[in-house]
Amino acid sequence: MNRTIGIDSSLYYMNEMLSTDNVSYKTFAYAAIEYLKTREKQAVDIQFYKDSINKYLPKVLKTKKNYTILFDIHILLGNTNKRRGLIKPALENYIKAENYARSANDIERIIKIKGNVALIYQNMEELSKALNEAKNTLKLIENNKDALADKYQLRKYKTRLNLGAIYTTLYRDSITNNEYADSALFHYNSLLKNKYYKLSSYRYARINYNLGTIYTLKKEYSKANHFLEKSIKLFKKNNSFSFLYKSHFNNGYNYYMANNLEKAKKSFFSVFQIKKDTLLDSKYVNTHKYLFQIYLKQKNNDSASYYSNRYHKLLNLASIKENKQIIGAVKLDAENNYNKKIDTLTKSIIKKNYYYTAIIIGLILILLVSIYLIVKNIKEKKEAKKRLSELLLKVSKKEKVKDKNFSSSKNLNIKDEQHQQIINGLLKIEEKLYFLKEEFNLYNAAKKIGTNTTYLSKVIREYKKMSFSEYTNELRINYIVNTMSNDKKVRAYTTQAIGEIGGYKNAKSFTRIFKNYTGITPYQFIEKIDKES
Repeated sequence: MNRTIGIDSSLYYMNEMLSTDNVSYKTFAYAAIEYLKTREKQAVDIQFYKDSINKYLPKVLKTKKNYTILFDIHILLGNTNKRRGLIKPALENYIKAENYARSANDIERIIKIKGNVALIYQNMEELSKALNEAKNTLKLIENNKDALADKYQLRKYKTRLNLGAIYTTLYRDSITNNEYADSALFHYNSLLKNKYYKLSSYRYARINYNLGTIYTLKKEYSKANHFLEKSIKLFKKNNSFSFLYKSHFNNGYNYYMANNLEKAKKSFFSVFQIKKDTLLDSKYVNTHKYLFQIYLKQKNNDSASYYSNRYHKLLNLASIKENKQIIGAVKLDAENNYNKKIDTLTKSIIKKNYYYTAIIIGLILILLVSIYLIVKNIKEKKEAKKRLSELLLKVSKKEKVKDKNFSSSKNLNIKDEQHQQIINGLLKIEEKLYFLKEEFNLYNAAKKIGTNTTYLSKVIREYKKMSFSEYTNELRINYIVNTMSNDKKVRAYTTQAIGEIGGYKNAKSFTRIFKNYTGITPYQFIEKIDKES
């Protein structure tokens, strides 16, 4: 399964292993194939592998002889879930793997899985748990130095690298707490200075990259570039294009912040050379933004305009595909102001005073828009919190959630028979759960009721004060909330599977809509329900 060797041989032997009668090996083979295909972004029949593993895994006897392979199976399942963004199932698999490692008294595997658990807690943004797990792992390594033998240094390296990453994240979230930065630097520098570590050039590259990251956060851009330049050389040597891409971008950012515009441009152009096909990636998108700003400072209007247009196009693509990573990584409130700056820059050649006035007005407008967005965000959070409290209260009282569906409305003042016919049709749709079907839309709903889309939209807007799309989401989310509240089995499903119950085929879209309605994600809602049940 080593990347440097290639996966073809591994897949070949795993497929051969599927023909065995030994259920332990057969289960391991299914788990390994699913993980490899997921890791390499190959097509995977998720339901097939899920059914196969669920069929054979319970048949593996939980005996001392099988503890090791059960560990391997669950760590593979955990890795697969983690790559799919299924954090809770991944954590559950890792915990099972740890239990088997402890039962087998296999110290090396215990240490290995605890490192995975620490990474999961980082992904869940539970940094205190991640830090505690990593610290305990480091103690465990030191206490079992002899047992680990030649693997002692490697395990210590990985754990210290992980500890440094956790402290870096803590510092990023609390930039005034220099103790976090000092702790991160301590762990990274200890890796560089320890002469007993026999590390590959790739591992040294990772250390230098992480040191560059922490100094970037400390705004010590010259030091950051010093370590990033070292990491770039080593990543090139190892053909590690993913980290090479990140290093060039971070290098460009540091040079930009230090006002070394030419070196910044060179680094950003290196980003394009590595990832020409990456459209929906925050670093790729922001590379265009920084190049626009560089050319703007250099008064090169044509190049500034080119990268500004490219930046806008990429943002539109990100918006269309609902890519939250990018939307969160860029400041949309300042978008229109970039083109204004280009216009004012051109006019400044003729009239400088007008240029400065326009800039001041632009900054004031950005400030006002920012204040408006902040106030709006606070208000929306308060409304979401209130909505969630009401929702949880209903769930705790075992009431069926019915907020804005017609079946919950009483004493509607119906204007005429045509309106009554449409409302009766909507009542049937709610009662027969037609809104859960994938083909449910405004046109099909109108056709089923025997009216047209214009009238149907008008009736919903008039009586429910919402659009047809909002009405559909209300019905679906209410149904999902009720189903999760009453059926513990459903709460164990993946986010994708839960969304499909309510007629959503896209997990990201479902999560976004669910959070808009309840104020929290489906995963957080399940946690709250489980705690209260």
